[in-house]
Amino acid sequence: MNPHRRLSLIIAMAAALFLGACATLQQVSELSKVKFTLDRVSAVRVAGIDLMNIEALDQLNMFQVGRVTLAMSRENLPLDITLHMKTENPLVNQVAATLIRMEWTLMLDGRETVSGTLEEDVTLPAGEARDIPLKLSLNMFEFFNEKNAMDMLDLALAFAGENGAVPKGVALKIRPTIDTIFGPITYGTPILIEPRREEENQRQAF
Repeated sequence: MNPHRRLSLIIAMAAALFLGACATLQQVSELSKVKFTLDRVSAVRVAGIDLMNIEALDQLNMFQVGRVTLAMSRENLPLDITLHMKTENPLVNQVAATLIRMEWTLMLDGRETVSGTLEEDVTLPAGEARDIPLKLSLNMFEFFNEKNAMDMLDLALAFAGENGAVPKGVALKIRPTIDTIFGPITYGTPILIEPRREEENQRQAF
């Protein structure tokens, strides 16, 4: 092959590879625009008591109040919540993202409480939203030990808001890991996500 033609071919191949790499890097960069929001709460239990259909403390019976009081006497008042996170991969990305890992910390009124890690693959197609339920558990006595039993029940009821609204003061600090053709890419700094802004009927703040 003519040396000049060979050089031209090599240059053309290198240019194609460079442009392809640039396009891929642009797609990876766009993945950072995946949006995360707190969407709703679907389950709330305190000391094993289902609070989703309870609107006020006077709807609790003596047995249920007794369970809470006993749990507090043992300095262990478990609050179990299923908190739904909504993820939206913008259509402009033109590429599906795969969330393969997410470190999270539950924030209440700006202070860190419990932490955990979601380790399951969640495919995020471009232009679509996905629901990711997180099951969280914490000992209320550990974080609100200055309050009495009824105060803690009232706080727990705030999670069981109308239509599953996430209470004010609740947020998640997350650090997602997205799978790409270059391998897993972890967000450099944690992201603070809060409830949807349109929720005007949120109940008591923490």
